[in-house]
Amino acid sequence: MPTDGDHRHCRVCGKVTKPDAETCSAACASERARRLQSARNYRYVLYAAIALVLIFALSVYV
Repeated sequence: MPTDGDHRHCRVCGKVTKPDAETCSAACASERARRLQSARNYRYVLYAAIALVLIFALSVYV
């Protein structure tokens, strides 16, 4: 078992991993990539909604 200073935890499931690893397995790496893509898509939709609201608001006052 690693000591406190020479390990990290998987960003998906929380298991102990090597210090240079982000995830503990290929399945967790795939899940992390899926979550990052989902968050990115959500951000794009949010920005588009804000832009639409601004366009609508500005078109009403012009």
